Amino acid sequence: MSETLPRIGSALLVLDEADRILLGRRNKDPQRGSWVIPGGKINAFESIAEAAARELQEETGLKVEVGCQFRAYEIVNPPSEHRIVIYSWARIVGGVLKASDDLSEVRFFSAHDLPNVQLTPLVQRVLEDAGLINQDEKSLLQGGSVRVAKRSRRGRLESAPLLFDLNIVR
Repeated sequence: MSETLPRIGSALLVLDEADRILLGRRNKDPQRGSWVIPGGKINAFESIAEAAARELQEETGLKVEVGCQFRAYEIVNPPSEHRIVIYSWARIVGGVLKASDDLSEVRFFSAHDLPNVQLTPLVQRVLEDAGLINQDEKSLLQGGSVRVAKRSRRGRLESAPLLFDLNIVR
């Protein structure tokens, strides 16, 4: 294995003016064809926000202003996969929506459309935790405690959990 583990990445939760979430369809393995939250690797000496904005522009053509951090998730699948992904909120400030080589398609989805979209398990979890997938009266087991997902997306922007509120996805 030539890559140092864990890999640290950054991704952005981007809502449009109609409160639809931006997703991209993966154009490479693993999980080719699944819809994901755009993002990627944080390079040395690059901030979390800089990496997320760069990756989003490379993958979608959109320029964004990165807001507060939402949450970090850890993916552990020995022996070859160990990633930490830090999710932040962002607002579109320019650009033209267009898929890159990594993504075959990019588009915004309403909360109503999301139950019918092929998501990776991590993306499903992130969207549930962010209140973007309707979880009315459904509790989510997280880190040994039960938390109820909230529907208010705007409230999450103002009261995001701490950066190191890690959720382990196995």
